Amino acid sequence: MELNIETIQALAKIMSEEKLTSLALDQGNLKIEMKREIGSAQPSGITYQEAPIAAAVPLPHHTQPVAAEAIEIAETAHWKEIKSPMVGVFYQSSQPGNPAYVTKGQHFSEGDTLCIIEAMKLMNEITAETPGTIMEVCVGNGQVVEFGQVLYRIVED
Repeated sequence: MELNIETIQALAKIMSEEKLTSLALDQGNLKIEMKREIGSAQPSGITYQEAPIAAAVPLPHHTQPVAAEAIEIAETAHWKEIKSPMVGVFYQSSQPGNPAYVTKGQHFSEGDTLCIIEAMKLMNEITAETPGTIMEVCVGNGQVVEFGQVLYRIVED
């Protein structure tokens, strides 16, 4: 990628159209970060550096995580978190209108599909590493998620 005014303007247009407050792009030894304040039409700061740093796609400011009510469980149980292994779009089912793979309070087995994360037009099934029960769904269907963001809180069996 060549850093020129057209590239910067194209990135600023994407930020504006998608209502993003920040954008980070990593292309080998070139890293571009753009940030703007909510309500601002243009990015407020642009930085670049020549160091390989992982890129992150931030959540749009209008997207809020869906916080489900916690299910009461015995105090001896320990909640675990299932985190996103990648940046992408979180989907609770394989197609719109289909039932969610798992819902709050539902038991699941090792290897069961919990959700799909779409990254770069590829649908990636996220499967359970251990059996357990969903205690909380932490993101909404169609929401952009970041690497390491909590998707579910569970209690392992």
